[in-house]
Amino acid sequence: MMLPVLSASPLRAVLIAVALTTLTVLTVLAVPAATAVPAATGVPSPHARTGALARVEARLVDHLDDARRRPGCRALRPRAALHTTAAGHSGAMARHGELTHQVPGEPALRERIAAAGYPGAARMGEVVAVGPRSARGVLRRWLASPPHRALLLDCAMRLVGVAVHAEAGRSWWTVDLVRRR
Repeated sequence: MMLPVLSASPLRAVLIAVALTTLTVLTVLAVPAATAVPAATGVPSPHARTGALARVEARLVDHLDDARRRPGCRALRPRAALHTTAAGHSGAMARHGELTHQVPGEPALRERIAAAGYPGAARMGEVVAVGPRSARGVLRRWLASPPHRALLLDCAMRLVGVAVHAEAGRSWWTVDLVRRR
């Protein structure tokens, strides 16, 4: 679901912003093998990142792994390139003030994942949210939604990139998941 933020009326912009704080969005793509795209280089490991946002992102992965253990899934493997993809998308949503899987001028999820080094991914998915201030809060919201829950608890999804972008009192969340083959 995409909600455009139009500047036609300040009241309309406020109403849309309020609506966005209550929404989350899900995308799951089954994709055929694609042409190889060079992987991102020079990206630090997500475990090497420091700071408050890095700790929040790590907590989200920990909480997600806890939830995935219940149905018998193995722990997710964070990947720096997927983190970079998720971080870019969270920042893009914040800049555009829009909760969506593709902001204007941004490549589609399939292209972002391929550019991150996973052009032949058998399956990929993304969940996004705006509003919750904690890792536990955003995960609770996603797990309460059957399609989001199905994606996040899909044991075949093994690689993850998680990012939160905090700006002007709002948190923009992106989780990108990949199953290689």
